[in-house]
Amino acid sequence: MNAARRIVTSGPENSETPLEHVPSWVTPNRLFFVRNHFEPPAAGEARAWELNLEGLVTRPGRWTLAQLEAMPQHSVFATVECAGNGRSFLKEKAAGVQWGAGAIGHAEWTGVRLRDLLEPAGVKAAATEVIFEGADHGEEDGHQMNFSRSLPLEKALHPDTLVALRMNGEPLEPNHGAPLRLFVPGWYGVASVKWLRTMRVTDQPYQGYFQTKKYAIIRDGRRQPLGPGSVKSEVLTPPAGAAVGAGTLRIAGVAWAGEAGVSRVDVSTDGGRTWQAAHLKGIDQPYSWRQWEALWTVTAPGDYEILSRAHSGRGESQPFDYNPDNLGYLINVVRPISVRVKPGTNSQAEFADPRTWSLYMEAYAEENRRRPLDVQLAFTAGDGI
Repeated sequence: MNAARRIVTSGPENSETPLEHVPSWVTPNRLFFVRNHFEPPAAGEARAWELNLEGLVTRPGRWTLAQLEAMPQHSVFATVECAGNGRSFLKEKAAGVQWGAGAIGHAEWTGVRLRDLLEPAGVKAAATEVIFEGADHGEEDGHQMNFSRSLPLEKALHPDTLVALRMNGEPLEPNHGAPLRLFVPGWYGVASVKWLRTMRVTDQPYQGYFQTKKYAIIRDGRRQPLGPGSVKSEVLTPPAGAAVGAGTLRIAGVAWAGEAGVSRVDVSTDGGRTWQAAHLKGIDQPYSWRQWEALWTVTAPGDYEILSRAHSGRGESQPFDYNPDNLGYLINVVRPISVRVKPGTNSQAEFADPRTWSLYMEAYAEENRRRPLDVQLAFTAGDGI
């Protein structure tokens, strides 16, 4: 496979997952999107890396990479999306990296539960947040700073919040935060601070640049930091701009909903006038995207608009209009895909067998808990991701 990440900006790298070339439930590390605000820190000697804990704790801590690797490890499969994913599709241009649809990926993340570091340190009763600072450093708005974000203490103590050391069974790569990063499943990627160096427990709302100036939205008249991911879907087959034959066609894509999970996906082939429920398939697992598919019988040639609309387990649905109070983030509006049906041709598609698909994907996921994922990519002839 010759696919590669699509470079959106360089220096630092910001690149997209080529979704149409990732035919698996997991996204291979080499194709997984990259979002960097500053250049990655100098690699140096990973074994000399230290993670520090300070602030409102009884016993401040310091751990080497070797000590973290020796602790009990926990794995979580999760979909991660940049909060600005899809920004280039907005009708009103918004500042920031002009992402297409590919600032998203799904992987297995392995590391130490953050609570296994916080709880033995004796978090003080007044504590409300934990601030996480990475080793990457640069200039924003004329000020020098390291990248940093905070989490509410409750989320920091969640059993699936990790100090991650491995991605898809492999040590983290430099662009993905090596040697260690925070990982917050179900939240936008900005929460998962890369190259993690320092954690500070505090009793005050964090006012850092990437907490209040960027990666913030307006709610109830005031800025609030981004948190959990929103419900969203993408049509992957047929691709936008495709010319297809008449007959019964297969429409397929993926949907995700942060912490909530996907409950339903509806599909329209007439620009949103009528809808049908798609079939959800593949593995249904917390934090993870779902594959979906629908059949469309079309006899008349012409131009058509295909739309998908996902619904979450909490009753949230993709909106039809973008909320300007989202300030260029949370871009989960229903987006039409234009295709052309050619005259005089015929297609006859069928659903993928759900039992075969489910058993195959479960076996694939289990197998890849034990080995790197980049060694085996091609299957189902690009049937899904």
